[in-house]
Amino acid sequence: MTEGILVVYYSLTGNTELIAESIAEAINADLLKIEPNKEISQEGGKKFLWGGKQSIMHEKPELQPYSINPEDYNTLILGTPVWAWNYSPPIRSFIEKHDLKNKNIGIWVCCMGKPKRALRKLQRRLYANNILGITSFIEPLKHDPEKSAQKAKEWASSLIKTAKADDRSPAETSESAEPGEPS
Repeated sequence: MTEGILVVYYSLTGNTELIAESIAEAINADLLKIEPNKEISQEGGKKFLWGGKQSIMHEKPELQPYSINPEDYNTLILGTPVWAWNYSPPIRSFIEKHDLKNKNIGIWVCCMGKPKRALRKLQRRLYANNILGITSFIEPLKHDPEKSAQKAKEWASSLIKTAKADDRSPAETSESAEPGEPS
């Protein structure tokens, strides 16, 4: 296992991608964009209809292959849009595909509002890890992208400080970790 950091994200509209790139730049992390084999349409209300259906039905779309092995990293920072109060189906597929246990994990979501339910679901799904922190971004491309990027960089830097200050392994901390609220 490498001591490196991997930022893993899925982005349909570019909001989550803006945050992922800002985080990776701030902490010199590797970047992995998750892409489904069949992407939903961004036109009109179709993205809400089909994306919401996939999310509510807990679908796990097939993903395009990638060359990075996330299991080789000790620290992962995961980002996803919120669809129907849940994390996106491509991130669900990613989590199901990999043995993500005993890792340091940071979680962020991008949404139009009300991120808490999606964040709680992700925290519960990743219970066997040391959750370093969670946060959310409300439509960062629409509401001051530069300020959102700066918030992402500061948050990522604080995660790394937390990971370095925590002298326990992720396995020792996962049982005692309490779900937090987004900052």
